[in-house]
Amino acid sequence: MVKKSANANSNSMILKQWGPSIKELTVRLNIQPTQEILFIEALTHSSYANEHRIPSNERLEFLGDSVVSLIVCQYLYCHYRLYDEGQLSKLKAIIVSAPLLAGFSKQLGLDKYILLGAGEIRANGGSKQNISADLFEAFIGAYYLNFGLEATTKFIIPFVERVLPEIFSQSEQIDAKTCLQELAQSQGLKPEYRMVTEEGPPHDRTFTVEVRLLDQVLGCGVGKSLKEAQNKAAITAIHQFKQ
Repeated sequence: MVKKSANANSNSMILKQWGPSIKELTVRLNIQPTQEILFIEALTHSSYANEHRIPSNERLEFLGDSVVSLIVCQYLYCHYRLYDEGQLSKLKAIIVSAPLLAGFSKQLGLDKYILLGAGEIRANGGSKQNISADLFEAFIGAYYLNFGLEATTKFIIPFVERVLPEIFSQSEQIDAKTCLQELAQSQGLKPEYRMVTEEGPPHDRTFTVEVRLLDQVLGCGVGKSLKEAQNKAAITAIHQFKQ
C-alpha cells in the first residue's frame, strides 16, 4: 500500500474544510479550476497560515505580482504607441498600485473569502488596503497556474480598461491628449483643439478649450494654462469617445 504524503493529507483536509467556499467563489466567477487548492492557498493570509501550519498566499502573491505587471505592460505597450517609456511607466505604476489592486479585489468579492488569523480579524484585516491588494495578486497567481497566460490576460484587461478614464481624469502626470490621439487614430480620426475664451488679467489668465472630432465638439476644458485646458478637454472627450 502506498502511503499518502503529509502534504497530500494536509491538502485533502484543507479542501474538505474550505472547498465549499471556493466552489461558491468559482461558480460566481464562472470558472472551473483544475487545482482548487491553489485558490484556497491564494486566500490564506500569513496570519492564518501561521496559526494552522499551512501554506500562506505569499508565494502566489510573488507570482501574481509579476503576471499582473506583464499583462499591464503588454496592454499599455500595444495600446499607447505614442507614449514614451517614462509615460508608460507612470501609467503602469498607477494601475498596479495598492489602491487600485485592492479595488479589483473588492470587485471580485475576495475579501469575503480571505482566511485571517485571530489577530488580523480583531484588527479588521479584511479591510486593510495592503492585504486586499496582496490578495488580488495571489488570486491572479492561482488563476495563472490554473488557466494560463492567455486566459489570465482576458480576465485582467477589463479591470484595467475600467480604471483608465478615472486615471486620466485624476492624474496630472498622465497626458490625456496623447491618449485621445491614440484612440482617435485607431478610428482614422484626428482631434482638433480650439481656444474658446481667454479671460482674466495677464498674471491670472483662464483658458477655455474645446476639442472636436469630425466637426463635433467632444469635450471642453478650463484651466490656468492652455495646456491644462487642452488636457481637461481631452479627458472629457475620452469619456465620450469610449461611450
